[in-house]
Amino acid sequence: NSTGTGGLNGSIRFELDRPENARFRGVFEQLERAKKEIDAEVTEPIGWADLIALAPAGKARYSFLREFCGTTPRFDTTRVGCDYDAMLTPPYGGSPELKEATVRFRENYASTGPLTGARVRIGRADAQTADPAGLIPPEGATVAEYIAWFQRMRMSIPALVNLSPYVDPSCEATMRAEPSVAMLFAELDNKRNAPGYLEKPLVKNFRELATRGPAEVADVSRYVRVGAN
Repeated sequence: NSTGTGGLNGSIRFELDRPENARFRGVFEQLERAKKEIDAEVTEPIGWADLIALAPAGKARYSFLREFCGTTPRFDTTRVGCDYDAMLTPPYGGSPELKEATVRFRENYASTGPLTGARVRIGRADAQTADPAGLIPPEGATVAEYIAWFQRMRMSIPALVNLSPYVDPSCEATMRAEPSVAMLFAELDNKRNAPGYLEKPLVKNFRELATRGPAEVADVSRYVRVGAN
């Protein structure tokens, strides 16, 4: 946000011409379509900042389940009963195998939040103009620049390590080359072998990042309409 202390304010919709945001243009087009569909069904249009906070929760839930079910190479197994569309739709399937797979999935990923209905804080005020340029390090930044950025947002170095694959195309490789965080990456790599272990710190740190700035003064009653049918 404009204060440089982190959080989501939706200003990216005014900043897509910046080089560091070029990779988000396709994503933003998807969010525009989603916003139109949501706004057509509700009284109070959803804010851009809130939508940007909600979208990763839904994406993570689907991605975690696909990996758990063995549709990606991460786990060397195909789980009996896995049907990730049915497992995300109440009443979560009817066969005993599907119910068992759903239970195991929820047990392994219980604390990741999106899988257990954990709430995403909403009610943020949307920015009406672009934030100043230069708040986010450009692709190819140094270790010191990435660390300074996270410290300004009151985020830890372990959080930077956990989120580095999603910062920009160069952040993870840059941080992995830094000897002082080698043990943190080794610990992270060890967590890849068990369902849910890698995801728990990732979701925790994203949630911390998303609750900075505008979320700290969010109007939690923004979408509440007393007496509405």
